[in-house]
Amino acid sequence: AKYQAHLPLRVPRDLINRVVERKGVHCTHVDALRYFAPAAGPLNHHGSNLDRTDQLRLEQPACVHAHMDLIKVGLKLQPFLSCELLANVVEVALAARTLDVAASPYNATAYGVGVVAIETSEGRAQYRQEQKQLMKRAEVVRIQMLQAYDTFLQLAFDEETIGYAVKKPDPERYAKAEPGGLPWRKNLAPSST
Repeated sequence: AKYQAHLPLRVPRDLINRVVERKGVHCTHVDALRYFAPAAGPLNHHGSNLDRTDQLRLEQPACVHAHMDLIKVGLKLQPFLSCELLANVVEVALAARTLDVAASPYNATAYGVGVVAIETSEGRAQYRQEQKQLMKRAEVVRIQMLQAYDTFLQLAFDEETIGYAVKKPDPERYAKAEPGGLPWRKNLAPSST
C-alpha cells in the first residue's frame, strides 16, 4: 500500500524498487524508518531496526527528518524561544519537508512542490547540494535551540532533579523503529536500567 495514497506516483513502482534494490538506503532516522515498506528494511545500510538509544550516535547532520524534528522540539520549548528563533525553526522544518517530498516518488507539483529526481545521478547531486545548504541553515537554529533548552533547564530544575532524569530516563528513550512498525511511543524496547 502506498503511504501517500492521495498523491500520484511520478515514477513507476518498478523503477522505485530497482533503484532501492541497486543502491540501498542510508536511513539513520528512527522515526523515518517506520515508513519504509517492510521488504525495504534489510536494504538499509544501517539495519532494518533502529533503537532510540542509537539516535545520537547515528543521526546525520544533513538528515532532512532530523531537521523536520526541530519543529517538535521548538513547539515544546516555545515559551523559552524568541519569536524570531521559532520562525526560523518553522522555516527550516518546512524547507526540510519540502525537500523530502520533492525527492520522494510522489508527484506533489499540484501543491507547488518541485521535483528532485533522485532516481538519476543528476537528481542525487541536486539533492546532496540542497541537503548541504539546508544543513547549514539548520545548524544555526540547532545551536540557538540548545542554548534556549539549557536556559530552560537551569530555570526550571535544580541539579538533583536533572541528575535523577539522566539516571532514570523516560521509557520513550528506549523506543525502537522498524519498517511498517508502530510509532516509537507505542514501540518501547525494554530499558537497560
